[in-house]
Amino acid sequence: MRSRKINESAMIDRFQVGSVLLAPLVVRDAQLDPPIRGDNGVDARLEAGISGQQETFCFVLESKSRSTPEMFRSAVAQVKSRTMADEWPMIQVPYLSPLQLDELEKAAVSGVDLCGNGVINIPGRLYIIRSGQPNQYPDSRPLSNPYRGRSAMVARMLLQRPQWRSLNELASAMEVAGETLSIAQVSKAVKALKEDLMVVKRDGAIELVDPLRLLDQLGKNWRKPQIKGRLAFRILKGFDWVRSYNSERILRWSVTGESSVANYATFSQAGPLRLAVSSVALAKALLRGQAQEETIASLADIELLETDSPGIYFSSETDKDGIRWASRLQTWLELQNGDARQQDAARDLRTQILKEIPR
Repeated sequence: MRSRKINESAMIDRFQVGSVLLAPLVVRDAQLDPPIRGDNGVDARLEAGISGQQETFCFVLESKSRSTPEMFRSAVAQVKSRTMADEWPMIQVPYLSPLQLDELEKAAVSGVDLCGNGVINIPGRLYIIRSGQPNQYPDSRPLSNPYRGRSAMVARMLLQRPQWRSLNELASAMEVAGETLSIAQVSKAVKALKEDLMVVKRDGAIELVDPLRLLDQLGKNWRKPQIKGRLAFRILKGFDWVRSYNSERILRWSVTGESSVANYATFSQAGPLRLAVSSVALAKALLRGQAQEETIASLADIELLETDSPGIYFSSETDKDGIRWASRLQTWLELQNGDARQQDAARDLRTQILKEIPR
């Protein structure tokens, strides 16, 4: 669904006398004059009641043109601080998710959106809730998804080290780990994470504040790498393929997460060692031995998988023998959607990852 931008003034101006606030609640009076808007005031004051009933409720409204967690929390905090006696706090955003409706209820704040969802919460007097309407205003931000693709490497780096003094420091560390992003790209990813309340920024420094939710978002948004080619290979006895690969600076390679799991957890599996490589042709040229037919691939020593998908080679761990194993995080991402045994191992890895995040 394409993003639909909405003007905040237009959002506020829709509250005219006689308009439905949240059925069956109808606006009876609305103060929408510019002087009461702005940082030092509220966006609107509304009086509303149910048709046929005398009782009227006065709401103080704070409206935001975006529905990000940061904007949502900001609206709630602002309206609560500006609500006077005999008034009730209310927010308006383009879309209220079921989770946000729950948060509003717990905070004793009312809220409406532009899609037909909302909650009117006046403890002991009135409770109305409408939910289940789809989001007609997908949020527009400079980065579509900070949890997928190359931009997700910013999130991965934050899980390795939660605090960074600057964007430059973060970008430099990412380059060393195997992914080069411009400062502008890193900045956009950090901004998107900040809007989702994953990180905070103070004087240019970046700090991860919700590692558990960040890890779960990475897992939820992960997609299997695109494999452009594959080749099973039986290596000539005594040939040091690891040294051959490490001597070729052009070739990017790493053991896949699926084949790296035994490095981090108790796990046994049969079949060849699977290697992600940037070029099957180059990887084959550096080997001595014999390619295996697909029907007897199980007899091979290694299986080469050509891919350039983001994250495959990022933060790989090299052991004393020079073998480049997939990172613990990459291994977890690959196993979480696997078979039952792999998912069991993935749960152990997830626990390990969270325990190892520096506090």
